[in-house]
Amino acid sequence: MKITPEQRRKIFGLMKQYGIEEENLRSVVEQVSGDRSISALTKEQAIKVIDRLCKLVGEVPKPREHRATDAMLGKIRQLEKELGWADEPKRLQGFVKKLTGVDRLGWLTKQQGIKVIEALKKMRDRGYQRAAP
Repeated sequence: MKITPEQRRKIFGLMKQYGIEEENLRSVVEQVSGDRSISALTKEQAIKVIDRLCKLVGEVPKPREHRATDAMLGKIRQLEKELGWADEPKRLQGFVKKLTGVDRLGWLTKQQGIKVIEALKKMRDRGYQRAAP
């Protein structure tokens, strides 16, 4: 998968916030991917670039092992479909934001992922029905 818009913003935000010169940024990108192009980064490579930049400037990156797993995110998406929310992406995003304070599913910690899954399962089990328009 290609670099996400959020990852791109994070990379350039770090660059601007900490005054990282473009040459130094491109060197980090090249060390990670073998290419100097940020657009050519994969999602995983972008995570590594962000982590390295954070270390360079003294920011502590969120440890990857504390993030919600792909399986957890898949379960959330499955429950989204079961609740009839799949055609309204903002619905799940708003629910997650209200429940956890997190804007994006990919930013959830494991604990937050569990909290979201359990809340969605309770709604499903109670027979929650999407309101008709």
